[in-house]
Amino acid sequence: MVRASRRQFALGGLLGGLSAVGLTARVGYEAVALNPYRPRLERVELRLPAGHEALAGLTIGFVADTHVGPSITPEDAFRATSLLARQNPDLVLLGGDYISESPRHAEPAAAVLGELVRGAPLGGYAVLGNHDCGERGRDLRVTAALEAVGVPVLRNRAVAVDTGRGVLWVAGVDEAIMARADPERTFAAIPTGAAALALWHEPDFAAQTAALGAFAQLSGHSHGGQIRLPGIGPLILPSGGQRYVMGLNVAAGMPIYTTRGVGVYLPPLRFRCSPEVTLVTLVDR
Repeated sequence: MVRASRRQFALGGLLGGLSAVGLTARVGYEAVALNPYRPRLERVELRLPAGHEALAGLTIGFVADTHVGPSITPEDAFRATSLLARQNPDLVLLGGDYISESPRHAEPAAAVLGELVRGAPLGGYAVLGNHDCGERGRDLRVTAALEAVGVPVLRNRAVAVDTGRGVLWVAGVDEAIMARADPERTFAAIPTGAAALALWHEPDFAAQTAALGAFAQLSGHSHGGQIRLPGIGPLILPSGGQRYVMGLNVAAGMPIYTTRGVGVYLPPLRFRCSPEVTLVTLVDR
């Protein structure tokens, strides 16, 4: 009931603004009440560096920006993660911004994400987003909630994942806006020539991980803009999410994939920008 009332409030306040850009009431209603709750499964292939062809075929479930809170319930997040669970990914990576507004949402969000990770043979790893950090030790509570359900949080740390067909390094860079991102420290322990996949909430700094040897990066943060108008594109983009807004792009010669994310933040609506979870497949050259 709380979620429904918030949606109704948002609908009433935003329909006028949507009308100002020529959208009908029906389109406005869908943008507020329907589109944010209709997640899609996207698929992307990332090419492995030479010498690591044995990792080809490995699948990674990627989820970011669940934003469990006033507009997105744990049930909404579960609807999205279920799309990935049915694909049986080998490994799960989580890209940050699991909660919105209050750290009290950390445990419910982690419960949903932990269930997804437990279904993956190789488990999963997470980095934090800007909404997971801030006042009152929010980052510590979110980290504790994730690690309590078996999801290690990488804060400027890399881990070697033995896949049974080779080693994949996951390089988790800490949040760049509200924490202290340190890519150099993150990559310090990764051997030269290793297959290193960067995981960083903000996409726009991807050239730094490319310079340090990552063969690809996974990011979130931008939500794809949430509102994408024909002929105009995204109306609002956050700092750190303005260059590689969504989908597959290239930063300093390195592929970077930016998910549109599962949840929403202000304004709590989506137009021509559906929520997503992503199935990444590693392929050889």
